[in-house]
Amino acid sequence: MDFLTQTDVVVLAMGTLILGMVILIKGGNWTIDGAVEIARYYGMPPLLVGFTIVAFGTSLPELIASINANLKGAPTLAVGNVIGSNIANILLIGGVSAFIAPLAANMRDIRNDMVMMLIASGLWIYALLSMSIGVAVGATAMGVLVGYVFVQYQLTKTNKAQQAVIMKQEKEAEKIAPTSHNKAIFMVLGGLVGLALGAELLIRGSVTTARILNIPDSVIGLTVIAIGTSLPELTTCAIAAMKKQSDVIIGNLVGSNVFNLMMILGSMGLVKAYNVQDETMMAAQDLPLMMGVSVIFALILMIFQKIPRFVGGVFVALYVAYLLLLAYQTL
Repeated sequence: MDFLTQTDVVVLAMGTLILGMVILIKGGNWTIDGAVEIARYYGMPPLLVGFTIVAFGTSLPELIASINANLKGAPTLAVGNVIGSNIANILLIGGVSAFIAPLAANMRDIRNDMVMMLIASGLWIYALLSMSIGVAVGATAMGVLVGYVFVQYQLTKTNKAQQAVIMKQEKEAEKIAPTSHNKAIFMVLGGLVGLALGAELLIRGSVTTARILNIPDSVIGLTVIAIGTSLPELTTCAIAAMKKQSDVIIGNLVGSNVFNLMMILGSMGLVKAYNVQDETMMAAQDLPLMMGVSVIFALILMIFQKIPRFVGGVFVALYVAYLLLLAYQTL
């Protein structure tokens, strides 16, 4: 690599960054359009698709990054990635999406998902602060997640009250989704691969550029990595907001948070036991903040049945303030 100058490396890194963003945007488009068509084909509301297919796919960057970090002996980094991603999902991604188009919600449809998110958050806070996470806890978390998704699917199929809503969503989906079921499946799979690949390229390009420009590693971790692994959710939800798919957005946000906790923290325990009980800052600040923003998000939806633009702007401002606080604490 001696034949490459520093300028050449910066240009290549920035090119990787831009390519990653392009792939992310395209992957987000494919995932949303394909997922909505699958929901229409099987008579499932987009909310459930957002809670399962989209949420799982957009959690892949956090899953890969966290398992790798745990295997390399850095469980604090891995757990911090999950906590930071959950905070970013609500404040940054939920805020940006609501600012693009107010997020309307039917609490009857999202009540179970909200309760699951709050319970999962509370239980994982207790587990992380009081015990070592190993195979038993990891397997339990994964089993609960699979069981919950199955129950939600069964409830959706048997809930007669949702039939009118489903019919309306089917008509809306027909306007934007591909007409071929096989094409829709291909688009979802291709979109999820694009989301994971795009996020990886974007992070690699960003980190390389930042280090060449002598930006401290602490700042890279707090900004590029934390936000980078949440970019699939941000891209997917922003595109869904432009298409007025509020159910997909809320389902993706709530589902992604549940998947981050149950699937990622659970998978880490299955691969290698970990312990973060000594992280006092995480216990005193980050974990309570994750729980706090989850409760606030749920309360706003319960009371107002929507997240208006003003609240979206406040969420984004709070997230920026949180990043500034983290940066200040590392100085």
